[in-house]
Amino acid sequence: MKKFHPLIFILVWLFPLILSAQILNTDSLKNELPKADQPTRLFILNELGTNLREIDPDLAMKYLIEAENIAASREDKKALSKAKENIGWIYYRRGKWQKSFEYSEEAYRLALESSSIKEAARVLNNMGALHYEQQNYEMAISKFKEAYQLSLKANDLYTQIRSLNNVAFNFTLLGELDSALFYARRSIQANNEAGSPYLTSFVYRVIGDVFVEKGHLDSAIITYKKAMEMADRQGVLAFKASLYHRLGSTYLKSGELIEAEKVLKEGIIISEENNYLDELQKTHKILALVYEANGDLENAFAEQSKYLILNDSLLNNETKNRLALLQGMFENDLKRSEFELLKAQNENQAARLEFVNRTIWVISIAGLLILILGIRLIRLNKKTQEQNQDLAQKSIELQEINQTKNKLFSIVGHDLRGPVGQVKSVVDLLIQGHIDKDEFDELIQNLKKDVDSVYLTLNNTLKWSLAQMDGFKVNKSETNLSDLVDLSLTSVQTQLKEKNIQVQKKISKESTIMVDPDLMEIVIRNIFNNAIKFSKPGDSVSVSTEAVKGEWLLCVKDQGIGMSEKQIQHVLADNISITDSSLGTKSEKGTGLGLQICKEFAKMNGGILSIESVVGQGTRVCVSLPNA
Repeated sequence: MKKFHPLIFILVWLFPLILSAQILNTDSLKNELPKADQPTRLFILNELGTNLREIDPDLAMKYLIEAENIAASREDKKALSKAKENIGWIYYRRGKWQKSFEYSEEAYRLALESSSIKEAARVLNNMGALHYEQQNYEMAISKFKEAYQLSLKANDLYTQIRSLNNVAFNFTLLGELDSALFYARRSIQANNEAGSPYLTSFVYRVIGDVFVEKGHLDSAIITYKKAMEMADRQGVLAFKASLYHRLGSTYLKSGELIEAEKVLKEGIIISEENNYLDELQKTHKILALVYEANGDLENAFAEQSKYLILNDSLLNNETKNRLALLQGMFENDLKRSEFELLKAQNENQAARLEFVNRTIWVISIAGLLILILGIRLIRLNKKTQEQNQDLAQKSIELQEINQTKNKLFSIVGHDLRGPVGQVKSVVDLLIQGHIDKDEFDELIQNLKKDVDSVYLTLNNTLKWSLAQMDGFKVNKSETNLSDLVDLSLTSVQTQLKEKNIQVQKKISKESTIMVDPDLMEIVIRNIFNNAIKFSKPGDSVSVSTEAVKGEWLLCVKDQGIGMSEKQIQHVLADNISITDSSLGTKSEKGTGLGLQICKEFAKMNGGILSIESVVGQGTRVCVSLPNA
């Protein structure tokens, strides 16, 4: 007999009650639009945009642009905030994250200026979604929770439910399933009062995801089907497409291959008709697994090929969009810094004017105060000089930040375009039949080398960029240093074999440190990568640990080309600057970020990076790390 999770019976009972409610009648609003005066028309346009942004985004955008123009002409900040929030969400759905960020930030400013906490809460959901796309799930949860608190004050049930759903969904991505289920249940309770079928469909999907992770496959199937019915009645095809591959995957895990194939084929039709490329590539991937389980290798290969083509295209676009959003956030921070600089200059000038007026007033009252005034003048002049020096220093720092940003994106564009282009060319030749499998096998090592280079560049760049953003947290835990070294060595085995480099290890198994293991794995891997890059074929690299005064000292020594004292001082300087990378002994390229990341991430974990080197004889790089 099949066992079902107890929550499934509650969901089934609530389903008909929720679908019976309607928030606003869209058809009635359309009928009222032609005869409405301007204030009423503005209200109707915003409501239509809100109701249609998921169902018919093109029509919604048409209404919202008109609402934006009317609100701007009437200087109605509250209505303008609502229009811009909806436009920002449509841009988000279309994958134009930078445009979404610009509209959402402007909408949030207008909401605060108009004291509209309801609109501010809705905009915070947009900002949380953008942090989700950056895979910063903890920051996304923080934004959604803040949105929920504001929506409680505004008594906005719709946004309460939306925020709870988003919190639950992001907890599933962090693997915190009990937390996800807790917020999903709170959403259902609020949804029972609001009666919104689309939002209930979303929470059903989240709960279905939790059931899958917990192994309750029968309950997951029932839950996904209920979500499918709600999405179908509401006409939200994009959401419906996201359910097909989930349901198909769950059928596959349950061994119901016929049902899995049927559902996935339906999902492919909807995704192809509506150009839902992300859902389409996921559906092709799972259908390939179904065919493989059935022993139909020909169709499995065909579906896998479709998935790889779509995934390659989407991955490139996603990377571009993510970098564009990152650059937008970076430039926004830069503008804020420039504003603070201008504000400080104005305050300085105001202080000087105030001083002049006060001086004239004091002289006119009594000459006796001239001596006191002179002393005050000297002090104020000194303070002004200090402020001017501080302003000059801030101006220099702003220029360095701007140069670093430009160089960072130049490096990313240059170092990713080449290797990815080579991989794409080879894959295109294989798909078009211009090379056979044997020829492809000969190229696979070069392809892997390109992919490894792209991965290291992208991982270093994104990790470094995330570390510069507000909200980045170092998650320290007790970590075995020996395990981190072994993990890092595994990731560079290909480079070691290519240069025939031997690694000599002298690692203590008792070396337990208190660090963020993800950041330290990046530090150690980059140190190994540099040692291999500048070593000659046949050289050896040694790695050792040593307990020193309550710390563990990890050192990696190579026999490579070495570094000059000027290069060492540049890397270890307090400021962060991206240098031009030198070619390795086999012309390996780099970004110039490697040792900078090592230095900064080591510092974040309470450690210190040190370098000893002799040109032509080799380099010894050490990191001191706090004992657990």
